[in-house]
Order: sequence, then structure tokens, then C-alpha cells
Amino acid sequence: MTLLELPVRPLAPLLEMHLGAGIRAAQRLHGGDISDTFRLDTTRGPFVLKTSRQNADCRLPDGFYAAEAHGLSLLRSAPLVTPEIIAHGSGPAGQPYLLLSWLPPGDDTPATQDALGRGLAALHARPVPGFGGLPDNYFASLPQRNPPAASAAGFFWAARLEPLLTRERRHLTPRDRAGFDTLRGRLPALIPPGPPALVHGDLWHGNVRYTPRGPALIDPAVRYSHREVDVAALRLFGGVPRRVFQAYHEAFPLADGWEARAALWNLYPLLAHLLMFGEGYLGRTREALHAALDLR
Repeated sequence: MTLLELPVRPLAPLLEMHLGAGIRAAQRLHGGDISDTFRLDTTRGPFVLKTSRQNADCRLPDGFYAAEAHGLSLLRSAPLVTPEIIAHGSGPAGQPYLLLSWLPPGDDTPATQDALGRGLAALHARPVPGFGGLPDNYFASLPQRNPPAASAAGFFWAARLEPLLTRERRHLTPRDRAGFDTLRGRLPALIPPGPPALVHGDLWHGNVRYTPRGPALIDPAVRYSHREVDVAALRLFGGVPRRVFQAYHEAFPLADGWEARAALWNLYPLLAHLLMFGEGYLGRTREALHAALDLR
């Protein structure tokens, strides 16, 4: 076995048992703030390893990769590509790991952008039991509760905004909190009616891949929620062509005002980023709050 980077080395015998193959090399992949992610080149071809050394500076919560694997398994019902789950668990000294199939890169073309929009619409059109009700999981490293709720507005406040507002004690002012209190009372009137949907839950452009088999989704934070959650997330950090939204809207039309409501839904990921990364996200959080309060 080739000498491997420290995060991979203790896991190598266990990974080789799962794969039935020898590991020739491990190449660190860019992206992500939570895991150490590697492409493993093996005698059976490439695979992906996500792990964490579990030291004082980087400790994943219990069940983190099990929750990600569950989310990926739910998304496999969509007409979109997801990585195959090979194995997940704990190695020596409790080091967690998630072993996935490798998604080879493909072309980002108008056709694949259309396929992303249509595939996401098809995912959202599939019936689910109700709002909330899935096992609890994570948004990045933050716990994400998924209790059953009677409505999209009730779930969004009680399971998404309120827990983060309770935890955030460093940056939000009394004026900011008063704005959220006002928003809470208006949520039922602002969110358009619609059935619950399985949503990816963290669908910024970095969690979309284009492969030879079509568009792929990675790193989910799944929930049963309003479908505009995913549509809004695709707009949060840019990088998603307009035709993706056009293809989605043609396949499963969105209610009027969906573009303006993106600010409302994106309050959740922005508050999460404020908690995880600090003051740099305060301005965008306030902008989204003001835009949400201006909705009619």
C-alpha cells in the first residue's frame, strides 16, 4: 500500500475490506468545511472518502455520516444522480468515515442545466407524508431537527428559524430580533399553499455536479418541507444559470413571487452561516430579513 495522508492511513485496512481492493493513492479534494474529503484510487477504480480526524479542532457530531447516507438514500428516488453509498461507520479511535462511489465529471451544458431543473421538479412532485417527520440530521455541522408539523410555516419557524435564533447570541441586535418576531406572525400569509416535498435542503451550486450520467446532487440536509427551499438555495450564492429555473418552472410551475420569496427561505442558511462563520454573514442576514419583511 502506498504511503497515505494521515487522515486516510488509519482507515486504510478497513476501507480496503469494504472495497475488496487495494488503495493505491489518496488525493485530497477541495471544498467543504466539515470533512476531509479524498479521491481514493484503488485497484477497482476511484472512490470518495469523507472523514474527520476527530481532534479538538475538528470533531464531527455522532451520527453525522449516517445522517448524510440516509439523505442520499432518499434522494436516490429522484431522476437525478447521487453517489452510491459503499459503507459508513467508525474506524480506529472512533474516526468516522463515509465511503462513496466516484462521480466522474461531465459537461455543464444547456441540456444538462435543463435536466437539473426538470429533475429537481420531478423530485419535488413526488408525494411525501407531511411536513417534517424525518429523522433528525445536520445542516453542515449544526443539528437539524425534523419534527412533524401541520404546515410549511409552522415547520419553518419551529424547526428552522427559532432554534438558530435561540443559539445566536453574539451578532443579532434587539432590533434584528424584533424583525424576526414580526416575521413569525406573518409567515402563514407569506408562504404559498402547496403539498410538502422531499428537499435536498442545502442546494447551493457547490452541491450540484454534472456527470456523464446527468446532473448529480451531493451533501444533502434533507427534510420534508416546502419545495421553494431548494429553489431559493440555488439562488443564494449565484452560479446557477437562469435556464435551470426556467426548466423547473416549465415542468412544475412555481407560485407567483417565488423569486422575491428566496430571501425568506434563505434566512435559514444565512443564520446557519452566521452561527458557524461569524459576523461576515450578518449583513446578508439583515438584508434577507428586510426583504422578507417587505414581502406582500
